[in-house]
Amino acid sequence: MKNTQKAKPQSPKRSYRAVMESLRQVWTIEQVPDHEAIWRLGDPEFSGLEPTRIRLAIWNLCKGAGGRLFDHDYRTLCYGSDLILTQEALLSKHALGMYTGPGFETIHAASYKRRDGLRDGVMTVARAPAFGEPLRVICKYPEPIFKTPKAALIKLYPLLGSEQKLMVINIHATLMRRKAAAVEEMEHLLSHLPEHVGPIVLAGDFNTFTPGYLRAVSQVLHRIGLNYVAIPGDPRPKTQALDQLFCRGLEVTNARVDTTFRNSDHFPILAELRLIASSSSSSDKVIHSIS
Repeated sequence: MKNTQKAKPQSPKRSYRAVMESLRQVWTIEQVPDHEAIWRLGDPEFSGLEPTRIRLAIWNLCKGAGGRLFDHDYRTLCYGSDLILTQEALLSKHALGMYTGPGFETIHAASYKRRDGLRDGVMTVARAPAFGEPLRVICKYPEPIFKTPKAALIKLYPLLGSEQKLMVINIHATLMRRKAAAVEEMEHLLSHLPEHVGPIVLAGDFNTFTPGYLRAVSQVLHRIGLNYVAIPGDPRPKTQALDQLFCRGLEVTNARVDTTFRNSDHFPILAELRLIASSSSSSDKVIHSIS
């Protein structure tokens, strides 16, 4: 009998040349201190996010190495979204302007600076301005050998017609680490979050390359009411499902992986969120240090 089960799409691979060039650039790196880590640019379209429909995109950009069609993919993603969380965003101040489209505010948090002077890090783009000062948290463990650090970017966004603020955490977690270290990494992140009552989005590249890693990370995040968002019919092979979404105080009305984006080695996650009108006990939790 012929097997009619549809094969899961494989995300594009990084070329050998791109990998070797990336390794050459991180042979020596420069640490970026907290007071110099955040770059912020843009004139956002709205004063706050619409709480009844927040269109969210999560995408690892693969350092923008996807060729001449990458810019088209990036713009397409932005203009269909209100909030875009990207990882491996490699840029200079000039490139920051390229990433900031009309009607958006772009905030980049550097993990480190490469030999060529470009900053690698996480970047969040939104149609509303961040409230207050963004915060960068360096992950507890760097990658082995090259010791390149990973980071999380934490911001608050106003919600139109609501006194609540949405906390948005964009993370690129360490790749090469044990499961116990992955748990410690999440505990380290939670211990550095500012006090917050209300809705939270935590998303990005968690490098959860096995179901066991995902379960371990989820258990830590559940302590502050963050729930894992399962994607119906997730087309990614389990070993390539590295990008995840966790929410608190929000209803996820739609979530999917878009496999038409081929100019990175990650497929973007697209989701639509809605603020839960009546706060539950989980969304009323105040974040405290758990260290």
